Amino acid sequence: MELKMEINNIKCIKKLQFVFPLEPGIYAITGENGCGKSTLIACASTVFYQMPMYDYFGRPDNAFINFSIGLATRGWNYSNNHWNQVRTEIPMKINGFYEGSIIFGNRFKDTNFSLIRILDNFNKNDFQIADEFIRTNLGLILHNDSEYYKKLYVVKESVAKKKKISSHLYFIESNSGVLISQARMSTGENLLVSILHSLKILYKKRTTNNDGRPCIVFLDEIELALHSSALRRLILFLKEISESLQLAIFFSTHSLELLREIKSQNIYYLQYNVDDSISVTNPCYPAYATRNLYSDDGYGNDMVVLVEDDLAKIILEKIMFNKSLLKNIRVKVLPTGGWTNTITMAYDITSSNLLIKGTKLAIVLDRDIKKDVPAFISKHKQYSGIKMDFLPIRSLEKYLRDNLFVKTNSHLFSDLDSYIFLKRPLAEILNKYKRENKNDDTDGKTLYGYLLNELRSMRKNREDLVEVVVRYIIENETDSVNELTQYLKEQIKSL
Repeated sequence: MELKMEINNIKCIKKLQFVFPLEPGIYAITGENGCGKSTLIACASTVFYQMPMYDYFGRPDNAFINFSIGLATRGWNYSNNHWNQVRTEIPMKINGFYEGSIIFGNRFKDTNFSLIRILDNFNKNDFQIADEFIRTNLGLILHNDSEYYKKLYVVKESVAKKKKISSHLYFIESNSGVLISQARMSTGENLLVSILHSLKILYKKRTTNNDGRPCIVFLDEIELALHSSALRRLILFLKEISESLQLAIFFSTHSLELLREIKSQNIYYLQYNVDDSISVTNPCYPAYATRNLYSDDGYGNDMVVLVEDDLAKIILEKIMFNKSLLKNIRVKVLPTGGWTNTITMAYDITSSNLLIKGTKLAIVLDRDIKKDVPAFISKHKQYSGIKMDFLPIRSLEKYLRDNLFVKTNSHLFSDLDSYIFLKRPLAEILNKYKRENKNDDTDGKTLYGYLLNELRSMRKNREDLVEVVVRYIIENETDSVNELTQYLKEQIKSL
């Protein structure tokens, strides 16, 4: 049995037919950046997931996504300024879920900043202990410790109903008794909790009322949220789950660790061609796939720079451009998720010889953890030889909160108010944030969310904001910028 999909004029995919086998197992969709991996996975997930089509796919002319299993068909098409569902009289019986590592997926579909404020006011009486399946496997996958998340809770259904929120929101209680909502968990924790919750639901369906329909799971570049050791444990876990629950699990991925765990006949390599067509190679042997990935995924560049997250990547790239560090050299900046993960991944890359000979590895962390690094290194002696530097600011979110809200930096405020926030004055946005936000926001993420929402209302994006902030940083944070520039120059010089 197989799920056939046809895509027309969706983002970079002009026309593509793809067949998903539904036999249990894990499958990989891989290829170079921009070849359509994430778009293919997002399109495929519309077979069962009611997602906001405009947010995912925009308003493209003559666009459609069609599916078929045997004689049953369903799909979407865009016409008359609307995305319309298309179904046949024969029902298509298929179960599954979709999860993305960064923006899209089940865990983000109900998330907004008003919900985060509600969750910040919860107390322990609002929870019950989370299912053992989720607690145990979350600890095993992320920390190789089944008891690590023994204090993982989920919101009681009665409380969720009263507050009109989802009943599958999770909380972690730290050793000091602090309650951390799922919205404020690390990206890896948030991602795995959502995946495990969905698997728990599938487990119940497959074991108590299995009607025999195929079940397919789509996961988009989860390696961006997970350390390599956690990724390996996740793959082993999902291999067992795919067999026990009869699931076909598809990843879009760049990960060498993941590809090495998958049979060649289960690897699909996408190639974007010069005529805008996309070819699919299957079976694809891991050595062939990784050879092509090396050329564009950082391992074939002159220098690879590991940073904590996507915002740090944007900031660093703009600084390097402004300081003329990108001339006649190929540099790849890779976000890895969390500063300890970044250091550990740097060690794994160098100790496992994952870089092509002649490629230099550099590490740039957010400045707010600079004082924490020596203690971490002293406890992990194997990392003592790793050299690193830091961004000129603690983090973008904290920098904006420090300079716009805690204490007004008139120059930065004026720049943003004059060049970015043209629809509604920046002062009005900050006052709204002050009125509505009654909780601790020392990480600046809630304020940053307010600013992003305003950018979206003006059809702008975060890069417009970062462009102005980085220009200001280069002009005013000269000591830390020069320190970072010198570090990068030394790494380049040593090539």
